[in-house]
Amino acid sequence: MEEAARANDEEQFIVQNQKQIIQILNDLAKHHEMLKVSFGHDTCLTNVISVDVNNHVVYLDIGIDDAFNDRLLASHYVVFSKDDGIRLKWTSEQLTLATLKDGKAIKIALPQKLMRLQRREFFRLATPIVNPVPCIIPISNEDNPDADRTLELTLIDVSLGGIGVIAANPLDELLVIGANFDKCKINFPEVGETSLTLQVRNITPVTMKDGAAKYRVGLQFISPSRGNEGLINRYTYNLERQAMALASKM
Repeated sequence: MEEAARANDEEQFIVQNQKQIIQILNDLAKHHEMLKVSFGHDTCLTNVISVDVNNHVVYLDIGIDDAFNDRLLASHYVVFSKDDGIRLKWTSEQLTLATLKDGKAIKIALPQKLMRLQRREFFRLATPIVNPVPCIIPISNEDNPDADRTLELTLIDVSLGGIGVIAANPLDELLVIGANFDKCKINFPEVGETSLTLQVRNITPVTMKDGAAKYRVGLQFISPSRGNEGLINRYTYNLERQAMALASKM
């Protein structure tokens, strides 16, 4: 269940802008970054040789083991990934052999999307247990404005991409994966109040220390304004600094 939650969280780091994808791949080629190639039960290492923007293809280095190369080229689902530094991952469904002026190479179609994840973006920081930070979600009723209400959920962690909150059991019927909520208020201590659009990305049952059954709900920040991004950055920085100070005293 934790793996499913992680996969859902990673989706927010999907890059689909072609210019940005080309820049990322060109940087890989420029710095000779190694990539892991995974298919079936096989893995190997490769690197990007060049990006042919006009023909929408990418050339990668090919191994010296012909039998391995044959299995690779016959595979219909190949995962390219980089786990050190900035994490990258994308998939290709068709690989072919190409001949360049410097020798043979693997040719793949330019990815339509890839995952780019900086460790700090994905790193979750626990929020205070004493004086917990509330997240106020307004729920409007277009048919009956008098029935407007709010959900008040308690933050348990935060990252640059979103927050984790605790919700009561039974879960509110509107808290479903994919649901969007506008004008959500989070008053980050010593930083300021945000007004954000949040999207439900994952829901996981949890058992509290007192034995109570509740839910952890993962909420993604959707296109936060520059001002809100600044508040989120300052709050996560404050939490990191406090955690480091506490660790130094142990």
